[in-house]
Amino acid sequence: MDGRLCAGDGRVAENPKADYGTGGSLTDARYMLSVTFNAPREAFDDVSEPFLRGASVDDMLLPVHLSARFVGLSALPTFAAFDVEKNPEVEADLTRFDHHLGIVFGTPASLAAGAV
Repeated sequence: MDGRLCAGDGRVAENPKADYGTGGSLTDARYMLSVTFNAPREAFDDVSEPFLRGASVDDMLLPVHLSARFVGLSALPTFAAFDVEKNPEVEADLTRFDHHLGIVFGTPASLAAGAV
């Protein structure tokens, strides 16, 4: 840990049991995850679904979020495309992604389209 990503794990000798994971150096930076799932959208956030049992998209991505948080990054809203194998909706997903970029980065959809 040379300080470019983090200056230690955030704990101090005076209190070695507290503040683990708060030593990140990238506190002025943000990240956004864009992911695809074979699962349909309806499989998430529903406690009656037997596999995910109410887990959200970001619950499924917790290890990735924690790794980013460890180095000080702040999360932007995640984008997800669902049911990409059995029921792909590529054009609709690209339109939603365009919209997502516009909301997250405050740009008109026409500018966000160029970023894809």
